[in-house]
Amino acid sequence: MAAPAEQIADYLMNVRRTRVTVGWWPKSHMPADERAAYAAQDAYLKRIIPEDGDVVGYKIGLTAPAIWAQTGLRSPAYGPIRRNRVFERAVTLKAAQHTRLGLELEIILTVNADVPPPPAGKPYTKDSITPYLGSARAGFELIEDRGADYAKLSALHLILDVGWNWGSLLAPENPDWRKLDLANLKGTVLFDGEEVASGSSGDVMGHCVNSLAWVANKLAEHGKQLKKGMIVSTGSMVACQFVPVGTTAVGRIEGLGEVTVKYEF
Repeated sequence: MAAPAEQIADYLMNVRRTRVTVGWWPKSHMPADERAAYAAQDAYLKRIIPEDGDVVGYKIGLTAPAIWAQTGLRSPAYGPIRRNRVFERAVTLKAAQHTRLGLELEIILTVNADVPPPPAGKPYTKDSITPYLGSARAGFELIEDRGADYAKLSALHLILDVGWNWGSLLAPENPDWRKLDLANLKGTVLFDGEEVASGSSGDVMGHCVNSLAWVANKLAEHGKQLKKGMIVSTGSMVACQFVPVGTTAVGRIEGLGEVTVKYEF
């Protein structure tokens, strides 16, 4: 029998508090389906907002071949980004805060107005969502995957646990971002100055604005919407890079800036 949302949320709070390794979710705390998983996400979110802050945007996971190959999963999923877990330009993180910290290099979009639900039978597309696009910049999504065993993973695990979004690190905005071809930008991740991963922005759903359209449509299914000023972390153009303690990691996307994480004991 599938677990109710509140029971799953209680389990997640214990995982968060103890920072235990959770290779895979126990059957006793699994939701029945995707909709039930998002209901459990909402129940968990209510518990963590007092510490993490209000929702200021959404991340989208499972959007590119590098991530599909790494996780074995292909279905996009969203998770809420919380105000107190958003950082600018550079951040120092402590190993005691994490079970396993990963970095995903992403284009971060901002919406310039409240996005209404799409008309019936007319979901948002890249073209129809573009008028709501306010800015684009580089960023790291700070991933906490709890030490998951990817061979036993399902998209429901990510959904339950706010998409594994521990936080988001944003580069400064480039006022000339509209002059860039957002579908053809190279991104690189460096550890202590050595390149460890690279990818193309076009690998993420063909274009980062397709990710924006996807999340606007999916949120509408659940009675939610993107609000003016919210950020959308559109999906990683590289496989998640797990950071050794003692490392300085830099993420760069051409034309959209760079961000730096120092990971220390």
